Order: sequence, then C-alpha cells, then structure tokens
Amino acid sequence: MYSFEGDFRRKPQQNLAGASAARKTDRDSLIQQTQLQRQKREEHRKRLNSVIKIQAYFRSYLTRKKCKQVERDQFDDMFPRINVEDQTTISALLAKIFFFYDDKADVSRLVSISQLLLKQWKKVFHNSGSSIQIRRLLALHLRLLKYNTEVPLAVPLRMFEVFTSTSTVEAAMNCDEALRFVANTFLYLIKRGYFMDLCKLICEKTPPMYGPSPNPPTPLSGALLELIQRPLSLILRVNIPQYEDTVTTEFTAAFLCNPYPEPVEMFILPSLAQDTTKKLSFLALIKCLQDDNKYHSKKIINDSWLLHSVLVLEPKQFISEIKNIDNTRLPSNRIVIEYLKVIARLTENVCNKQITYEFEDSLYSQETAADKDDESDSETEPNPTSIREQMLLTRCIELLNDPERCIMVTISQITDNDLSEEFLEYMSEICHNLLLSHRMALHKYRLLYTLAFKPIFLRGLWRWLSNMNHASSFGGSSTSLLSALSRGMGAETSVIGVHRLLAPLAVFCALFSLLIGTLHDTEFCKDMDDDEKMSVLNAGGGGGRIHAFEFSELGGLCRTLRQVCLGLIELAYPESRLTACGLYKDAVGYTDVEMSGKNRTPAWSHLFKVCTHLLRALYVRDSRLQFCGSAAWPVEGAIPEGGGAALVTHAVHSRPFPTHLRQLNLSQEEGPPLTIKELRTVTILKEIPFVVPFSTRVLIFQALLAKEKHDNWYEMTNFSEGPFINISVRRTHLYEDAFDKLSPDNEPNMKLKLRVQLINQAGAEEAGVDGGGLFREFISELLKSAFDPNRGLFRLTKDNMLYPNPGVNLLYDDFPMHYYFVGRMLGKALYENLLVELPLAEFFLAKLCSSREPDVHALASLDPGLYRGLLMLKSHRRQDVPELGLDFTILSDELGEQRIDELKPGGANIPVTAENRIEYIHLVADYKLNRQIRSQCIAFKRGLASVVNADWLRMFSCRELQLLVSGAEVPIDVRDLRQHTLYSGGFSDSHPTVQCFWKVVENLTDDQRRQLLKFVTSCSRPPLLGFKDLQPPFCIQSAGASDRLPSSSTCMNLLKLPEFHSEEQLAEKLLYAIQAGAGFELS
Repeated sequence: MYSFEGDFRRKPQQNLAGASAARKTDRDSLIQQTQLQRQKREEHRKRLNSVIKIQAYFRSYLTRKKCKQVERDQFDDMFPRINVEDQTTISALLAKIFFFYDDKADVSRLVSISQLLLKQWKKVFHNSGSSIQIRRLLALHLRLLKYNTEVPLAVPLRMFEVFTSTSTVEAAMNCDEALRFVANTFLYLIKRGYFMDLCKLICEKTPPMYGPSPNPPTPLSGALLELIQRPLSLILRVNIPQYEDTVTTEFTAAFLCNPYPEPVEMFILPSLAQDTTKKLSFLALIKCLQDDNKYHSKKIINDSWLLHSVLVLEPKQFISEIKNIDNTRLPSNRIVIEYLKVIARLTENVCNKQITYEFEDSLYSQETAADKDDESDSETEPNPTSIREQMLLTRCIELLNDPERCIMVTISQITDNDLSEEFLEYMSEICHNLLLSHRMALHKYRLLYTLAFKPIFLRGLWRWLSNMNHASSFGGSSTSLLSALSRGMGAETSVIGVHRLLAPLAVFCALFSLLIGTLHDTEFCKDMDDDEKMSVLNAGGGGGRIHAFEFSELGGLCRTLRQVCLGLIELAYPESRLTACGLYKDAVGYTDVEMSGKNRTPAWSHLFKVCTHLLRALYVRDSRLQFCGSAAWPVEGAIPEGGGAALVTHAVHSRPFPTHLRQLNLSQEEGPPLTIKELRTVTILKEIPFVVPFSTRVLIFQALLAKEKHDNWYEMTNFSEGPFINISVRRTHLYEDAFDKLSPDNEPNMKLKLRVQLINQAGAEEAGVDGGGLFREFISELLKSAFDPNRGLFRLTKDNMLYPNPGVNLLYDDFPMHYYFVGRMLGKALYENLLVELPLAEFFLAKLCSSREPDVHALASLDPGLYRGLLMLKSHRRQDVPELGLDFTILSDELGEQRIDELKPGGANIPVTAENRIEYIHLVADYKLNRQIRSQCIAFKRGLASVVNADWLRMFSCRELQLLVSGAEVPIDVRDLRQHTLYSGGFSDSHPTVQCFWKVVENLTDDQRRQLLKFVTSCSRPPLLGFKDLQPPFCIQSAGASDRLPSSSTCMNLLKLPEFHSEEQLAEKLLYAIQAGAGFELS
C-alpha cells in the first residue's frame, strides 16, 4: 500500500500504555461530556426559576382570592346595614365590588348595589369621583349583558337608561358638564366593545322579521335601539377630541360592515335611515370612511355590506343639507366630492362579484354570438357570491341609479366648469366598477347611460386623459400616460403610473361607444359654430343628441385609440422586453381570473375589450364619413412586413395556442410554443385587423387557404393522387344539377379538388378537360344563377344590391338547404381565389364578416327611404309624436300577401311616444335587417363556414369582403397586364402579332377588355393585388395560321392567338371570339 507522502509501507500501530489506557477518554468525548453537564445545569436552573414563578403566581392567586373573599365578606356585612344617605359608604362598597367582582359569583351583589344607586341617582353625581365609578359600573353591566343570558335585563338596561341620558344628568349639573360627562362615559364604554355587545344582544332578543321596518318588533328592541342611537346623537353636540371618529368607527365596525345579521338589516338600518331627528350624522360617517388607515388596519372592512349600509343611510334630504352647509354647485361641492370618493372605494365590491338577474330587458334579450363567446368562461364556473350578497348588491345598484339620490342629481347638473380632476377621477371609478359588475351594465344602469349621453362629461374625461402626465425622475419633460401606454410602457406601472388610466379610459371607451351608436351620420358630421360650443350644449336637446367631439377632432382621437390598442397588445406580448406581465397577457387573452386587491386582470381585459370595440365602431363609421380616411388606419410595422403571410402560416402548423386564439381553427398538436411576433400578429388580426394594410391581409388569407389546401391533398390531385370531386352538370340546368350532386349528403367535404364536365344543349359533353378553367366558369355561372333575383332566393335593394329574400318560404319549403348550398358555393369560390361578380348588400356582407348583427345604421343600405323616415321620427317634435298614430307593429308585403307583425309582445296595443320612439326605431331596423332573414342568413353562413373559416373572414370589413368576392370595380390596367404576360410558341413581346394585339387591346372599351379577360381567365375582373398575383400567369401562345379564331385554355390562363398580319383582322376575330359565348366549343 503506497501513500502520497513518500512512505511506501504502512507503519504498525503499537500501544505500549497497557490495559489502563482503554479506560481513558479522548479529547472529543471529554468535550461532549462537559457540554451535556452544562446543559443539565442550565435545565435545572430553568426548572427552578419556573417553579419559583409558578409558586409565586399561585401564592399571589391564593392571596388575591383570600383578599377578594375578605372584601366580599365585608361587602356582605356592610350592605344590609348601609345608610342610603351615606354616599361615602356607597362609594366604598362600589370600590370593593370593582375589586372582587366575578362574572359568576357576584351578579346578585352587582344588581343589588345598582338598585340602590337607581333609587337615589341624583345624589350620586354630587360625590367626587362618581363619574369614574359609574363608568366602571356600566362596564360591568355591559359584561353582564354579554356573558350572562339568564339574568333579567331590567336592572342593566335601567342603569344605561339613567346614567347615559343627558336629560337625567342635567338634573344634577349644568348642560355642558352633563354632555361632557355622558360623552366621556360613552367613550369609555365604546372602547370596551359597547356597540359589539349591543349588536350581539339585539340579535339574540329580536324575533324573526318578515321585511324591513323602522318600527321595533318588541319594546326591548326599541330600548336597545335607543341605546345605540345615544352616543351617535352626541357627535354634533360635544367637542371632545377623537369622540366623533371613535364613535363612528366603532359603530361602523359593529353594525355596518361584515355580513350583518337579520335584525340589523331589517330593523336597525331602516330605523336609522328613517329617523327624522337625525341622530346619526351622515357627514360624520362619510368623514370616517375616507381614512385609508382604517381599512389597512382592518378596523373597517370594505365589503358589500358596508356599501349597502352607506347607500341605505343616505338621507332623503341629503342634498338640502349639503346646500345649507355649502351652497356651491353639486359637481364642484366639496362634500359631494368626498362622498363620491367613499362610493368609488366601496363600489369595488360590485366589480368582483358575479351579479345575475332573473330577466333581461326585452331590447337586449337577443345575445349575439360574440357576446356569448366573451362570457363563455365565466358561465361555466360556479358563482362564489352567495345569493344573499347578490341580492344585497342588486339593491345597492338600484340605489346608485335612483334619480332622486345624490349621485344622479349631481350628474344631471354637470357643466364644463364643474369637471375637476377629483370629480372625474371618482366618478370614473364608480362607473368603471359598475361596468365590471354585469356585461349589460351599460344598457341596464341609468347612471352609465345618462353619463353616456352627456357629451360635456365625455369631452372633459378625454381632455383629462390626454393631460395625464408622469414627471420624469431625471428632471426632463413629463411623459403623457397615453403615449406611454401606446408604446407599451406599462410593465413598470408602479413607476410610470399607467394604472391611473385604467378606469377613466375604460369608462370613456364604453360610454362613447354607446353615444356614437345613437348618432346618425348627419350628427356625426355636424361641426359647431362659435356660438354652439360644447360647453353650452345640452345632451337632452329636442333635436337629438349632439356629438361629444367636432368632426375635425375625430381623426386625432382615432389615431390615439389605435395606438393604445397596439400598446395593450405589446404589453401582453412585448418584443424587446424580457419580462412580460401576466396581468396584461391574460387581459388580451380574455382569461377569466378572479379579481382581488392586487390582481386586476379582468379590469385590463375589459379595457382591451372596450377599446377595441370603440375603435371598430369608429372604423366602420369612418368608412362612410371619411373623417380619417382609409389610408390613416394601417400602422407601419404592426405586423412583420412582407413575411406576414408566411408568419401566420407557420404559426398555424403544429403549435399549441392560447385559448383566445383557438377560434382561428389552429392545430393543437404538440410542438414549440408560438413566438412573441406570432402571438402579436394573430391577436392584431383577430381584434383590430384594419391596422394591417388590406393587401397584407389578403396575402395572409391566401396563405391560410394554401395551408388548408395542403392539408386536404389539394395539389396532389394534379398527379392523380388524393381524393377529389368529379361531377357532370348540364349547362342549361347548372343550379339544379349542382344542388343535387354537391349536397352535403353526396359531397360532405367541399375543400377537395372539384372537376366539372359540362354538357351542352344537345346533351353532348363539351370538348375540353377540366384543368381548372372549366371549374372557374362553372362556379361563376352557378353563382350568377343562384343569386339571380328571378330564382327567388335573393332580392335587389333599391340600389340593385343583393340580399336574401324575406319571403322565400313561400317559394321553397326547404329554403335553408338552398341557402346552405349557395353559401357553400360562395365559400368554394373564395377557397379557390376566384372572383365572382356579385353586388351584395352592405348589411348582408356585414353579417358574413362579423359575429354581431347589423344595427339601425345599416338600414340605409337596405331601404334608404325607411331609414330617412326613422331619422325624421327621431328628430320629430316631442308633442307631435303621438299624432303620427304609430304603434309597435310593422306591415310586410310578400308576393302580394300582406301581414302585420308585432315588433314586441303586445306591440299592437303599445303606441309610439316620444319616450319609446328610440326603442321603436331600433326594433323596426332589427326586424328589417335581422328578424325577417335570420333563418336564411344562418343557413348561408353555415354553408360558407363549412368551406372557409368564418374567423378568417372577420379580418375584413364588409366593403373589403365585397372586394374579396368580386374584385375591385376598377378599369383593367393594360400596362400592368402586359408587364406580367408570358409568351410561348414562338411569340415574344417584340413579335409583330403581339404588337398588334396590344394595340388592339388598348383601343378596346373597358367592357370589351373585361370580356377578353373573362375569355382567357373565366373572370372579367382583375386580381385584387394586380396581375402579378394571377396564377397561372396570363400567357399568349402562337396558334399558327391566321384563318382560325382566337381560342383560350382558361385552366392555364392561356390565349391561343393566330398570327394575324393586320391589326383590323386581329381586332375583328378577337372581338368575335370573346363575344360569341361558345364556352369550350372554340377550344
């Protein structure tokens, strides 16, 4: 055995000490033994000290017990022989009972001495030091009431009645001294749980009640209520430091917050609210509830019960009391501002509870698919709020929206000069909490829709938002919070303060969305003269509500909101920051997270929702009014340029997606997670697609279709592999044959390659093999036939635009199948990137590219005359509306058959008045745009969605969808066509025949050029993005001798042009060929 120390052999160990060495201990053992001995000595000392303390305590207990017993025996010996006039002896007996009192053994002694005092209560006050003894004696009675339920309550209650009454004490001393004596007594008792004990006692002694009542159910309940009110009534009468704050705080903690018992809700609160003597100072309560420290220290609990208590206790004459103190206008009154601050804090309890209602208003009972989708997560989760708390919060919201109460009266008096920052902050907090309480809050709550129709408030709120700044820490210029949010700088909210924007921005977007929904285009376009400035406008004017902004200001507003939406998306998916705040990511993702003091994800989710909703509404209105212009909406760099289509295409392949992106029908197989750019791109395309240029969205749409085709083996059919559809149809019966052979039962998957064989009028198959061109001609002619008004499935508006026929049920019993088929075929045309010339009505297109049903503003595209009539009704003089003789019915005429339909249940018996005319206008528009053709549109959309994902179409507006279906109504650009034309068969751009051809084309009319384009490509309109996207490219091939007519191969976009020697001959033959309409017979 070798070692690294140089010794190559192990030395033997020898012990020469002998056997005695085995008894010796080594160093470590000795140290360990010493430590154990030290520990034992320390434990012994501790035990000795503990024994001494225990013995001392026990000896002290025995001594105290003995002393107390001695004093008790002396009390028992002295009390029977006491002279009632001897106040000194009585005071000594009180001192003894204070020393030895025991809750179980001395109750009878306490009652006896109390009865003695009650007999000569006036003389008690003349004894020096009596006030302290009375307080201590009342404290003992308070303990008696709290712990001993078997003792009669007469003596304790009589003690409180006598010695806490100012009228009683005034008999022995002057008024000021009496008030101070009673106030100090109450202060002493309240600090020892006076209100808590009374609350417990009143709950035990009050019988069950069947409803709220200010009348005491029993005399005992009335006596206890009087004891509760006494210290409250002294708040405004005494000037003792901390009295008001202590009494109000303890009263609030005992009675107004936490889930209070039934007697408090049914008896105490109604009694205090209807007390005409105003024993409870509501202003003192407001002052108390403003102190943040009370909430942080948990002295007062901010809960639903406290909100309910404050709203119930608001006096009916509260506004008059405020004006008696401060006669300034309510919106700028200091007391009102403080009250709004308290309500803003307390209404936080509304927004994190799932308030439900048994019914919805009739006007809003029809939910759209988008509304259901937005609430789908929350509907499936159990409601954590108890039924009692829900009822309590429902009552709170009713009180907040009561037009006679302080808040509603205040907002009715708003002027431009009243909009201070404090008023806007607290009012926006209240509105924000209400908006988060229920998804229909904006339409259900009077407070919200009243403010929505106050243009002055909205304008002031936006001005305040725009002026919010964050001061630089380095002394530079301040940063606008809106600009910071637009740049995605909210991750450091504690530093920048972007969270201050949350409530006011969400309220502005929600209220402004409601306002602009009620304005027609003429009101939108109205700019004001110098004498009609916003500050003097009244929202309730007889001529209709006025816009909150001038027409020239809307462009800047739209640009700011657009950047805010992009900033929120960047906060959720930041490109340049390593840490992403889950708060914002969940907000954009619509995940339902419970809201707490630190987690405000639902609030950020609501902000993103209302911001995008308002932005979409302004975009739709701008498409008609052009206050921004279409070029102002796209944002450079919103998604990656050029590669946007490929980006989304890669994103949809084998990636797990977040919940809010699953609607894009993306694969959920395992794979690498999406990149930040992919997440931002898909979110933008889903929520605000119009910030992406139309051409980029078209490329993305085509890339998505290409991915879909790849999944269905689409291109493999060119090599005789993969499934495909093969049908033969008669050219004279295109619709009937296609409806039969392409039904869902025969061909369930229309995403497969479709090959068509046409049969001519003679019953023979037309020459030509379908390489794509024959299919394009088939689909074009089929859709023309399906949308032909003579067939009865569709009807023309006065502007010659197509929409589903409301009376189709009189022509087809199975009309839903026909609409499903037509929608399927239109989807197939989009799937194949084919343009078909179908002028569809704008409101019908809006149904196809949105989950929401069109509103009254879309009625102009269906019936301009009816739309103008409804606008005249809206602006009609109020007193003249009943003279029109209208009711809630509408007359429909289908194929000569007239029918009267009710717009709402019992509508024939409901006259149209100035109050309900807005509802009538909306119901008429809903009937015309939605109810009449709902079944037709549902079937059509189902057919369309079976081929093309409906969410992909939502990237486009209704006008953009028309371009996607039919192409642009623009002249054919001959230069662009020539630049992207290929040649074969010996032709080139310099060939004489080709030169003649282009000269002829340049001399053709636009209609003749369209005929030429249809002859070659089977479509008369150019591609959306120019001829560079035509696949296959436009090609001209030499056809040899000049005695033939030009022919085409539409499947290859190929023009077979003979070599004509003169321009006149080429023009004659070309026009004959393109105008013959011979189909494939010329091939």
